[in-house]
Amino acid sequence: MIEALFVEGLLKNTLKTIDNEGFIDRNKMSSESFTRNRKLTFKDLLVVLMSLTRPSVQTELDRFYKAISKSTTSFESISKSAFTQSRRKLKPEAFIELTKTQLTYFEENAPFKKYWKEHRVVAIDGSTLGLPNAEELKKEFGVAKNQFDSVITAKCSFAYDVCNGLILDAIVAPYSSCEKELAVNHLSQLDPAKDILVFDRGYPSHWLIGLLMQKEFRFCFRLSSSWKDGLDLITEGKSDIDWVLKRRSKKELGKLKKYGIQNKLEGLRLVSIQLPSGEKEILATNLIDRETFSLNDLSALYNMRWGVEESYKLFKNVLHIEYFTGKTVQAIQQDFYAKVFMLNMASMIGSQGINQTRKNKKSKHKLQINKTQLLAKTKDFLLDIFYSNKLVKTITQLLHLINQRLEIVRLNRSFPRTDISKRRRRRTINSKGI
Repeated sequence: MIEALFVEGLLKNTLKTIDNEGFIDRNKMSSESFTRNRKLTFKDLLVVLMSLTRPSVQTELDRFYKAISKSTTSFESISKSAFTQSRRKLKPEAFIELTKTQLTYFEENAPFKKYWKEHRVVAIDGSTLGLPNAEELKKEFGVAKNQFDSVITAKCSFAYDVCNGLILDAIVAPYSSCEKELAVNHLSQLDPAKDILVFDRGYPSHWLIGLLMQKEFRFCFRLSSSWKDGLDLITEGKSDIDWVLKRRSKKELGKLKKYGIQNKLEGLRLVSIQLPSGEKEILATNLIDRETFSLNDLSALYNMRWGVEESYKLFKNVLHIEYFTGKTVQAIQQDFYAKVFMLNMASMIGSQGINQTRKNKKSKHKLQINKTQLLAKTKDFLLDIFYSNKLVKTITQLLHLINQRLEIVRLNRSFPRTDISKRRRRRTINSKGI
């Protein structure tokens, strides 16, 4: 089966990369690191960091050594202290390189890739992450304050391929970082020839729109109610107009000069979409070909942005990213990029391992994978993937199990977003589930 062959090739390529001496040398802190015969090797450390979720570090270490032990009666684990000393020798960039290798393999070899009007739709969005209470993290990332508390917090940003469910680029940065600047940092990993970028209401600005046009990216922004000059042009009977963006304030002068952006930007389009709630959704885009990109198309395009919100939900609620396993900057970055790698690997296995559009014989509906189950099963089979000498058998079992965890696709469902405004609670790394 072609899908299974791709998954086998993907995993073999990952294993080959991890075992490569050049990869090891680039991603250890010094030439002396991982040279002695230790119980926790370079490869072991990578796999342990990939598998860590909410349970305590010691619990996961014991499970790891029990799983790879050749003895059926006893096994010897290591302590949390030994793990902490070992992780100090590993650069977080190891997971960034693994993720890039993974994405390159997918792009070159995946038999099934999804596009929207022959383009890759990339949603760029940010979020925040609560960090453990440590002075080093407070100094590096800063704090978020409210009337109740101040919490050590980081800001993160994803460039997310919503069609294929892949994080194309990820950044973790200080809380004071500007989301728009983080979005600019993603651009070097994207392709203006094939990508359409989608942004929520927090991103529109004269300088960012001008920079994207300068770099020849196609894009779609949702405007907030503060864009009075644009919103006033949308009146009854005028739901789709050509738009010239003029400089709105002196605040952006510095950015405009920095990036060489003109005070007037032509070639834009402003559209109004009527939502079922009665609210109007105002979109600004440079997709000006109305035959190719109708109002309905633009509405569907912006709605696709919801995929990045779902990725953050998986990142936080399923992989438990905010239950960090250390209190150093290096540990935070290792955990963050290891989870990004795991999300992408599970998504590639899920999207290529089965035909998601096939119909159940007893149902007229299309089916999709339960993503929580997909991540759970990928973690369950992680040690078999990296340590078993029967990779094909492992993949067959994994794909069979995933195929049993499909759900009906229910179109056009919507639910009210509940008000979750409350005191933010700091995550602790001391008390965890099993």
